[in-house]
Amino acid sequence: MKKNPLKNIKPKAKTSPAKKRAGKPSEFLELPKKAKKWTIILLWAGGMLPLIFVYGMIFITSEDSLPSIEQLENPRSDEASLVYSSDGEILGSFYIANRTKVDFDELSLHLVDALVSTEDERYFEHSGIDGEALARAIGKGLLGMKAGGGSTITQQLAKMMFHKRPKTKWERIDQKLNEWVIAVRLEKRYTKEEIIAMYFNEFDFLNTAVGIHAAARVYFNKEAQELNIQEAAMLVGMAKNPTIYNPVRKPENTLKRREVVLSQMLRNEKLSQSEYDSLRILPLGLDYNPETHTSGLAPYFREYVRLKVKKVFKQNGILNEYGKPIDIYRDGVKIYTSLDSRMQKYAEWAVEEHLGGELQTAFDKNIKKYKHNPYSNEVSKRARDNSLNRSIKSSERYRNLKKQGFSEDEIMKNFKKKITMEVFDWNAKNYRKEVKFSPIDSIYHYKSMLQVGLVSIDPSSGYIKAWVGGPYYKDFKYDHVYKAKRQVGSTMKPFIYAAAIQDKVVSPCTEFPDIKYCVDIPYGSATQQWCPGGQKNYGQELTPVYFALANSMNNITAKIIAMSGGDNSRVVGYFENMGLKNKTIEAVASLGLGVCDMSVLDMTTAHCVLSNLGYYNEPTAIIRIEDKNGKVLYEAQPKVRQIIQDEAAYEVIKMMKGVTGAKRPSDGKRGGTAARLRTGKPYAFSGIMAGKTGTTQNNSDGWFMGHTPDLVTGVWVGAEDRGVHFSTTALGQGANTALPIWGYYMSKVYKDKKIKISHGDFKPPYEGYPRSIECEATGAFNDSGWGD
Repeated sequence: MKKNPLKNIKPKAKTSPAKKRAGKPSEFLELPKKAKKWTIILLWAGGMLPLIFVYGMIFITSEDSLPSIEQLENPRSDEASLVYSSDGEILGSFYIANRTKVDFDELSLHLVDALVSTEDERYFEHSGIDGEALARAIGKGLLGMKAGGGSTITQQLAKMMFHKRPKTKWERIDQKLNEWVIAVRLEKRYTKEEIIAMYFNEFDFLNTAVGIHAAARVYFNKEAQELNIQEAAMLVGMAKNPTIYNPVRKPENTLKRREVVLSQMLRNEKLSQSEYDSLRILPLGLDYNPETHTSGLAPYFREYVRLKVKKVFKQNGILNEYGKPIDIYRDGVKIYTSLDSRMQKYAEWAVEEHLGGELQTAFDKNIKKYKHNPYSNEVSKRARDNSLNRSIKSSERYRNLKKQGFSEDEIMKNFKKKITMEVFDWNAKNYRKEVKFSPIDSIYHYKSMLQVGLVSIDPSSGYIKAWVGGPYYKDFKYDHVYKAKRQVGSTMKPFIYAAAIQDKVVSPCTEFPDIKYCVDIPYGSATQQWCPGGQKNYGQELTPVYFALANSMNNITAKIIAMSGGDNSRVVGYFENMGLKNKTIEAVASLGLGVCDMSVLDMTTAHCVLSNLGYYNEPTAIIRIEDKNGKVLYEAQPKVRQIIQDEAAYEVIKMMKGVTGAKRPSDGKRGGTAARLRTGKPYAFSGIMAGKTGTTQNNSDGWFMGHTPDLVTGVWVGAEDRGVHFSTTALGQGANTALPIWGYYMSKVYKDKKIKISHGDFKPPYEGYPRSIECEATGAFNDSGWGD
């Protein structure tokens, strides 16, 4: 083993500077008294020179380059407008910059400790400019010293609030002088706590997170007040340079910077050594949720709210604090809506569970048999071509190619060329699947996707509680709740029966033979008969009205229409009085089978009248709007009017309760188009409910309107084109396409004990309301409803 040649060599003992000074008299002490005096004066002047320079520059700085007193006292920056649910959750925001201001007491104190420890240790001692830090910064620049910068938190705030990026070095020097002036003025007008809050509100943390409110939500899915020490340290660490210390793109850099912040907190006694040792080794712990206009709950509803808010502001002439029209992307208004976030989550889940879990798979399999998949065989070549051309010309690809000057032939060649692209797929990760498709292939792919519309309304108030306008907003932005109008099918029948009961044409237990019935309708100077089908075999048995409605019997509906005058004029009047009439709602016999087109929102609103004893409430999405200071700008004023006689509406609801299993007294047969809701299927519902299914021609549209005492929910399912549909009614009927979504949704709602919703029965028009003597005689009625 070799010996270490340096082992026995001892280093020379070093004499400390203190001992050297102690060893001989100080040269300063040997100076004459007059020299000592001037030395002290010069040293003092040298130390004060930076401050004299700063305040001199402040004095001579031009007022023209500085913000006004009004701007300082009312600093304006773009703020996001927030959309709140009725249970206090933030649904989303509208913004240019995703900024929401918070007060100092809404900040985690760990944020304050981290910021002051890292950026400005003497923050609570200076008045905007830190002389010691400034001297150090000048020394750094002139003498090559290594320590620190000179900008205080207040100066950094001034830079963020009032300056753009300088183009030259001299512009930056001029800006720096202005920042000193602004910092001093800010300190005069605001408390230290207010300045810290302003700093956190102003800083851009990247990734759509402007200000600490958004940063806490985007990076940790928390409120700013809930941030722990290491989370606060990470966000404060980003202040040095958010691009370099971006936790999403550069987590290693961010971890190192967080450790620097933690060490500064240790140095300033905001952490103990044990806390520092344990926190520095933790991962970043991100819960990354970038906030965009399309992310979050209820994106279709939020777009509807956005349009409504703009309309409200315009119609009412509402201005912001500066006397200008309110811009919801900049003015930070707070929009309080009727939507329940818990119900919304269940509604979105129900759509995914049924469409994504089973129905779309069955649909894909079913339409493969079509010759021109996805179009059904009865669709002509001309209709298919027209549909394809409309889709091509409405696409962004077509518009871009057209702008670039390509001819129609060149554009069509482009649309036929296969490329690698991502398309929506329920079964793929994040619903995105990479495929080799031509643009035309992708059009056919999207046409084969089933669409959906669901809206849930409290009938007693008109408050909208849940809203799903399509299967997936990022890929399907067209809203099938209020934009799309589709044929409503048998969901119209309850209004036919209500009109007949109101006019005392029939009662719920009036009986008719189950035979073919026709309606005489005017045809020029003559008449012709309308004899709706729907049943292959007529059983001949006596059938009560309640059983006919529960089983959606077209023949007996035709009989009632004939007895009511044949044109459904009273029903048209109902929709006129509700303000829901459109050009397809005509006073014709076939209206009773739902040949008109309506939106899901309008049809659900109409059905609310039945559950609300005949009273209409205008559907309400926005309850209140406040400005950023809490001033109320708008409050909803309910619009209520009676449409249907209360007793007639109540009798129809009782009849609709039989949709899950009404009984025909003549033969004991039990039936109902929604009977599957009471079976052991995954979406079975055991609560008291009323409902109506609807299925249109060729199974293009499937509907279900489900009622509970204080929640009416309408569901529609179908493809974008009416020529794309199931081949059989067994698969395409509303009971198979729309009803399960209602069952999944309402089962979840009823099981959630935090949601205050009635589990009781529908209330009669008044206490002691009599039962029908006619129905009592048949033995068909009990408290569960007609025919149960």
